[in-house]
Amino acid sequence: MDDLSLSSEIYNNVKFNMYKLILDLPEQDSDRIAMVFHADRNEVQSLMESFRQTVRTEAERMRAETSIPASTAKRSIVFIGDSITSDRESYMNTIRELYRDQPNVQIVDASISGDKSDDAVMRFYERTLHYEPDVVCILIGTNDLRRNDDVYAAPCVSMQDIEKNLRYMIRLLKSRGVQIILTTISPVINEQLKTRFPDSNWCYEPSEIDALNNMIHDLSVEYQIQLNDMRTTYAAYSPKEILLNDGLHLNALGQRLLLRSTLQCLSKIL
Repeated sequence: MDDLSLSSEIYNNVKFNMYKLILDLPEQDSDRIAMVFHADRNEVQSLMESFRQTVRTEAERMRAETSIPASTAKRSIVFIGDSITSDRESYMNTIRELYRDQPNVQIVDASISGDKSDDAVMRFYERTLHYEPDVVCILIGTNDLRRNDDVYAAPCVSMQDIEKNLRYMIRLLKSRGVQIILTTISPVINEQLKTRFPDSNWCYEPSEIDALNNMIHDLSVEYQIQLNDMRTTYAAYSPKEILLNDGLHLNALGQRLLLRSTLQCLSKIL
């Protein structure tokens, strides 16, 4: 079920862990998550199991395709992001499944659906530094660039402030000896976004997505950190081939492409 313009809201709420916006609950606590969304407990459990099965299947596919980087030393890897990472079927959750039987590797989910770069900064100590990470993967900025579709609109977060926020996180992490993987953001299809959220009047400027990805590239060069540059990989497909029908989130193929690239980056660190 990947047509988010037709799926139920409970499906979307559970898939993207929307409860994390207000509550810090165990992600498999179906009883309390059902209470948050006033949903049937059995439906929530069924959804959770279907997402877990997707992740298990994807992990098996990846094990068959490539060698998974192992670590002899203890490593804590934190993933900072928005709904693309928080998605229960995301690349991060598949990586966590791949390392489930490797006690040396701890995968920490610091992603929250709807987060912008300034949210990540405000939660930085609690959700990232608290875990004393060895590696931090940063994929954020899509929500920063969201705007209303009118002549007066501007991005939710200015390009200057996104740069300030990324620089803050990078400099603080580097000062603590943390290795960083900085990932470029994916495209958006405005027409499908408006179908999914017809009352919101949201849109994106493609030139701003390009500008942010160029900034991410330039920061990786300036600070000599690893760049997970997805631009060429995504460009080999049309946006419709790698995005859900909401025009915003990565579908199974998009997540798989991101997973492969992220594992390649991790192989250079672990």
